[in-house]
Amino acid sequence: MTPHDFIKKWSGTKLKERAAAHEHFLDLCRLLEEQSPAEADPSGLDYGFEKGATKTTGGKGFADVFKRGCFGWEYKGTHANLDTAFAQLQRYAVALDNPPLLIVSDIGTTIRIHTNWTNSVSKIYEIPIADIADADKRGWLKSAFTDPEALRPKKTRQELTEEIAGEFAALAKSLRERGHLPEEVAHFINRLVFCMFAEDVNLLPSKLFTRMIERALDEPAEFESFARDLFLAMKDGGRVGFDKIAWFNGGLFNDDLVFPLTKDELKIVHRAAIQYWCDIDPSILGTLFERGLDPDKRSQLGAHYTDRDKIMMIIGPTIVEPLAAEWSEAKGRIEGLMAKAEAAKGGARTKAKNQAQTVLDEYLKRLADYRVLDPACGSGNFLYVALRELKNLEHRAQVESEALGLPRGFPQIGPEVVRGIEINPYAAELARVSVWIGEIQWMLKNGFNASSNPVLKPLETIECRDALLSEDGDGNIVEAQWPKADAIIGNPPFLGDKVIVGELGEKYTGCVRSIYSGKIPGGADLVVYWIWKGFHSIQKYSTERVGFVATNSVRNGASRKVLDQVVDEIRLIAAWSDEPWTVEGASVRVSLIVFGKADHKNIATLNGKPVKKINSDLTSSKFDLTKREKLEQNKRISYVGVIYNGPFFVAPELARDWLLQPRNVDGSQNSEVLRPSMNGDDFNGNRPDRWVIDFGPKRDEQSAALFQEPFSYSERNIKSYRQRLDDNSNFRRPHG
Repeated sequence: MTPHDFIKKWSGTKLKERAAAHEHFLDLCRLLEEQSPAEADPSGLDYGFEKGATKTTGGKGFADVFKRGCFGWEYKGTHANLDTAFAQLQRYAVALDNPPLLIVSDIGTTIRIHTNWTNSVSKIYEIPIADIADADKRGWLKSAFTDPEALRPKKTRQELTEEIAGEFAALAKSLRERGHLPEEVAHFINRLVFCMFAEDVNLLPSKLFTRMIERALDEPAEFESFARDLFLAMKDGGRVGFDKIAWFNGGLFNDDLVFPLTKDELKIVHRAAIQYWCDIDPSILGTLFERGLDPDKRSQLGAHYTDRDKIMMIIGPTIVEPLAAEWSEAKGRIEGLMAKAEAAKGGARTKAKNQAQTVLDEYLKRLADYRVLDPACGSGNFLYVALRELKNLEHRAQVESEALGLPRGFPQIGPEVVRGIEINPYAAELARVSVWIGEIQWMLKNGFNASSNPVLKPLETIECRDALLSEDGDGNIVEAQWPKADAIIGNPPFLGDKVIVGELGEKYTGCVRSIYSGKIPGGADLVVYWIWKGFHSIQKYSTERVGFVATNSVRNGASRKVLDQVVDEIRLIAAWSDEPWTVEGASVRVSLIVFGKADHKNIATLNGKPVKKINSDLTSSKFDLTKREKLEQNKRISYVGVIYNGPFFVAPELARDWLLQPRNVDGSQNSEVLRPSMNGDDFNGNRPDRWVIDFGPKRDEQSAALFQEPFSYSERNIKSYRQRLDDNSNFRRPHG
């Protein structure tokens, strides 16, 4: 078939969807010289029409056409609403194994290709039927069949989010330099951020915010009144001019705080506003924005963030795997009951279907009642990923149950399932914004409308307070209580025993150690306090699992004492003993631990491999070396080793780059201050790829600065940390 033949046959056709869809698709196959589904896959398992099963809403299949690894395709009649068709396809994408392309067509007018990759910005390729003769547009269709990767957008969601965060860092700096309070600057920018997202997902009408900024560029003095009117309307619902504004609330728009902006600042806002905000990544948004908004973290703007794959190493075994196992069991019961109903008649049939519905309802209630706590939630990246995974579990259960013949309900899980504790007010508010944006993104991506009245449900469950200490009614310092939760996750502060006093001050450290005396040994790293409280929550509040990122020294010495209790009284379920991570802009090595009550069905995993048991030193040897005794012969002949009083570790790739650079201006080489680092464990294994900056005790700042790259890195990533060390610090030299 030629392009001309195809256009003549199908352009403006009045045939109904059901009568025309198969023939239309087969003609496309002929036009593109592609095999039809029956020719390519007679089994229909990987390529075929009406993929899926009977839908309770009527009709057959989750998609009119499905090709595994390529696309799901939904047809509608000529001039039908393709947005509705796309939303339908989105709702069933999980049942189609999330194909990279979701394609909708109205038979006689348009074919629209939506990209569906998780970590790339979205893109739409629209092909009017009359343009099929265009070789480039026909090439898009050919790629959908043979090479979907050719249609993947080049920009990733991370790159988009980094660009946007960089713009706002510049705006925040400008506003602070004009004398505005950092807390108010952060709150104001959070509002701008949400407005830009809201207009791109159509929660604000017709590019209202961008139009407002473009108008203010001509008259900057008008911006303040424009923004104030918008924020007030978003607080309670209302109008701005002729545009109706939804009720947003949620605490983000609880007042009308607005700063006047200069023309240059408005240009920054405009550059950010015209970006495609629908695809910003909430799992890193908070971290990047926190660095721009918090004056203490300005030096980290170029640093790495924790990506979602890393976060899933905690959330997977702590939350997803046990709940997915529960669904697998429940689904098996539903399948048996629905088979029984199919074979029965009358009352017996109804009874079996009702029993199957009860099994589904009980599982969905289990998910809706499930609560996740991050007691050091930072800017919310762990909470966002946890919420996303719980919603994915609910969605999969709904879709798979519908395929078995049960009616499908509306998603019930929302931001109320996550709880957080964060002492930094910048981060706490950003955590709320990240969770709100993540919730709205998920709903829209899966074909549902965002919630309304209000759009932003209150998130008082993310508290701004200390996770370890609080005051009782009489003003006495006592142990802080955590809210009850089914799972506890997070990335608590990374402070080794030797630097806690220098970082937190003598008074606070003394209070913490006093309050937790008898529970946590002296000399333990700060993260151990979170581990102990998670362990205590399992024992006292029936928390099911706890998963934390920890210093890798948690497996040794005083810090390991709490893990000894975990292993003796419950169980380590999963662990990674030595993983790369980024903390405060510096590359470090960490341990990841997940623990909970023993269950004979659970298989422990260590470093990604199944083992019978994980010891408290995060090994699986049948000879538990944590039970070893000290040898008297070794007394007074051992050495504690080097203690790093700051984030001196350098990523291996960066270290090798420095080592290959030419000599510095004075003839020195970077190898003089960049040294490999080893600890006791390394002598019994392979040599690690671990590097530290060491300027030594005799170099002053001027001579250290001759090592250009290491010194510049130190200024960006180490100096701010060292400046925070107060007079109680154990280590006060200007260089490490």
